Amino acid sequence: MAWKRSACPLNCPDSCGFLVNYSEEHGLQVKGDKEHPITKGFICSKGQALAELVFSPDRIKFPLLKEKGQFKRISWEEAYELMTANIRDTLKQTGPLGILHHYDYAHNGALRALDQRFFQSLGGMTEPEGSMCWGAGYRAQEIDFGGVYQNDWEELVHAKTIILWGKDPAVTHIHLIPHLLAAKKVGAQLIVINPTKVKSTELAQEYLRVNPGTDGVLALGLAHVILREGWLDWDFVRNHIQGFEEYALKVKGYEPARVSELTGISENEITALARRTSHSGPVSFVPGYGLQRYSQGGNTLRAIDALAALTGNIGKPGAGVYYAYSEHKEHLKRVTLPEGHYKVRRFPHPLLAESIAKADPPIQMAVVTRSNPLLQQPNSLLWQEVWNKIPFKVTLELVMSETARQSDLVLPITTIFEEEDLIVNSWNSVLQVTEKIVKPQGEAKPEWVIFSELAERLGIGEDFRLNSSEWIAEIIAPLDYYGINLESLRKGPVRAPYIPNVAWEGLNFKTPSGKIELASDLALQEAGSRVASPEGEPNLEKSALSAEFPLSLLTPHPRQALHSQFQEDEGFQMFIHPELAEKHYLFPGDQALVETRYGQLLARVYVSEDIHPQTVVIPEGNMSNGLGVNQLIKGVSSDFGQSTSYYEARCQIRKWLVD
Repeated sequence: MAWKRSACPLNCPDSCGFLVNYSEEHGLQVKGDKEHPITKGFICSKGQALAELVFSPDRIKFPLLKEKGQFKRISWEEAYELMTANIRDTLKQTGPLGILHHYDYAHNGALRALDQRFFQSLGGMTEPEGSMCWGAGYRAQEIDFGGVYQNDWEELVHAKTIILWGKDPAVTHIHLIPHLLAAKKVGAQLIVINPTKVKSTELAQEYLRVNPGTDGVLALGLAHVILREGWLDWDFVRNHIQGFEEYALKVKGYEPARVSELTGISENEITALARRTSHSGPVSFVPGYGLQRYSQGGNTLRAIDALAALTGNIGKPGAGVYYAYSEHKEHLKRVTLPEGHYKVRRFPHPLLAESIAKADPPIQMAVVTRSNPLLQQPNSLLWQEVWNKIPFKVTLELVMSETARQSDLVLPITTIFEEEDLIVNSWNSVLQVTEKIVKPQGEAKPEWVIFSELAERLGIGEDFRLNSSEWIAEIIAPLDYYGINLESLRKGPVRAPYIPNVAWEGLNFKTPSGKIELASDLALQEAGSRVASPEGEPNLEKSALSAEFPLSLLTPHPRQALHSQFQEDEGFQMFIHPELAEKHYLFPGDQALVETRYGQLLARVYVSEDIHPQTVVIPEGNMSNGLGVNQLIKGVSSDFGQSTSYYEARCQIRKWLVD
């Protein structure tokens, strides 16, 4: 039985290595690749679900055109004729800016970026900028350090203290668990900081329940104690930090009593944690992305970065802030065209619907790849309104997502097992090539093939002359220096040699000053403050909003799904603390109305002491009547990175009584 190599393309930290076999007798079999340096033969339920998706009855197998509210099968030639006609009409009427290309990162295949190249070759487009995920924290690290680098996960074994700050790897990063257990085995203290008592607390020696949205305040409070007691690493501060005095003045206002009141963490716990981060190193800070999904989210991560810097926990094994790797994009060749070769109009992700509504020239045509904006984007009601006004809408999809369902033309695409690609992940250091295992189902095509064939019909085919192997070889051409080529990648996963095991080991930071910038002119320019300011400015409107809507609304990832992938179940689940349930006369299984200033929905009640008493948790991805939980959320941009502040929402709840 011949097993071929593949990899998980999902936008998850692990990028599992697969070994795959297909036969008529046994069907498609997928198991973990033991040679993968990170996942080492174990794959999660989401990876298994990818295999089930290939022959699923829900697969879209043929081009579909909507007529009179119903989809009908058409040929690829008809689909291409429709696409090219609408593209030409739009270019004639509005120019390239009348075409909206909405994409994100539902797939980590490097060839998927050829969708961007297509619109660039056309002369341009309108596209989103910023992030629906991690942008605030990413930009914060660029400002603090000059780049986004982290230690290898295996370096955690050298840590004496590991802080999972808003991160739940037991659910969202399962292959991190062996590294945490290995570190614990040799004496590391594992601490979880989270509003919710997440599953990963079962592994930890200590759990601190922080009030939602106050993580940055806690970080500044810890810094206050460290500075007050003189527990900082003075040599590191003198030699490698810019703006210490300005930062110290800022944290002076974060006395433990005030911080305790704001965060819900006791003064004794604040002092003990400050002592541990300064005395029990190396310390690894492992933040999740939820803590930066607020309007001051970038400043929150800047405050955590500063903690690591103050205590000298940068540039050595077992230390650092684990956020992402930016080295891949610095060393691999891009398939997109250089800016200047095309026109582009960019609208921020958080305000995309509002921007489309006011766009001049207007959007005449939309093409959606690698995303599901009608469920993923905030302000869902406005999204539906502006979406319905776009004359011609096309979605490339595997299954009938909500965005596809509300499109005019749906084009079927291949799964990772039906195509060749290069998998590159910003959260780990491994490069993998996937092999084509089975023939595409029905008439499904790889995305890059669809755009190449469209390009040929539109007279821009010269930009798309390569096949998949040639594109991959082009992308990895800079790795010839390391002796890495397509043939070597086909033999198995390869750890990227340009990513060091220890980030910033030489302490050569890429900021304007060459040091870690706790006070930054860039930060002042982009967010109005040179130093970390996670509270922002006093806001009377926010105070009034909190009085009317007293509860925090959190919308985390579901356990068995990734956003709406593998999901889109009908109906919502709401998790609340027993105290909140008792206050509102709610019992498990009841229906409750959840209301914000921007919308309302019905959800089934679940009660758990794991939930923060002043928080309502509704996992994202589910839907009802074509709308997801983001119907409750208005688009609010973060301080840095134009990231969507999903957790900024406030809500109220009440029992839903049926006559």
